[in-house]
Amino acid sequence: MRAGIDCRIVVGGMTFLIEDILDLEAYPLDQPDHMVCDELMSEKQRNWQAEGAFSLSAFLRPGMADRAAAELTALMNVDSFRHDERHNIYFSDDTCEIPPALASTQLRTSNWTLTCDQLGGTIIRTIYEWPPLCEFIRRVLALPSLHRMADPMACLNVMSYGEGDCLDWHFDRAEFAVTLLLQAPESGGQFEYRRALRTHDNPNYDGVQMLLKGKDRNVRKIEPTPGNLSVFAGFGSAHRVSPIVGSRPRMMAVLSFMEEPDFQYGPEDRMRFYGRSSPQSSNSDGAGTP
Repeated sequence: MRAGIDCRIVVGGMTFLIEDILDLEAYPLDQPDHMVCDELMSEKQRNWQAEGAFSLSAFLRPGMADRAAAELTALMNVDSFRHDERHNIYFSDDTCEIPPALASTQLRTSNWTLTCDQLGGTIIRTIYEWPPLCEFIRRVLALPSLHRMADPMACLNVMSYGEGDCLDWHFDRAEFAVTLLLQAPESGGQFEYRRALRTHDNPNYDGVQMLLKGKDRNVRKIEPTPGNLSVFAGFGSAHRVSPIVGSRPRMMAVLSFMEEPDFQYGPEDRMRFYGRSSPQSSNSDGAGTP
């Protein structure tokens, strides 16, 4: 057992420690003074500054993504919400300040979703609530503070995309997003993004229109690889998941960390994305500041 860290989880009758789940030899995030961790942080800071993104490849140990996907599939089959809607790239119903051409461009997102209050005792929630992960991201992004999102539903989501499902072009509300891919589809499901398409000071509506017309040559594509953790600047970078092909779903987790310690969704947003406005009474603890 690693000093000072005692994260245990029982999956299928087997007990796992955090070092059984994550490759902490390659990524010793719980040892910030370790030379390997120091070099890793410097490398990821360079990636972030140059690309607006960084990743931890094979962050999960071999076979652990499959275990996580299997236990989540069981939950998906009985407890998930079917999210299927038409939307604009801003996921916004307030179109007063958006050019009509962008406000009226209809995109589609469809998936099955689980929320944090449904994920107690799972591998993915254990990873999300492991304090060194939040602290490592904070240090790479050079933020004064960082917290697990306070919303007991939105702080951790798992999305499953079946055949024909997709996550169409959109911007995130938060400055950055953290995702962990747990299962790749047979085909399709590439993560596509256009870095730095807008800023808080410049919405770049013309550039957004070019992207939606398929005329932006700076779009990058990443093939889905289970076990990889990715961090990218989701507020300024438009991104999507291309349609899924085949019977095996694409499954990913979205781990939300915020600079504000008390941020939560309103009931309207919860209804829109999760089909209910309040968390389940059980398993709803654990969100918020470590």
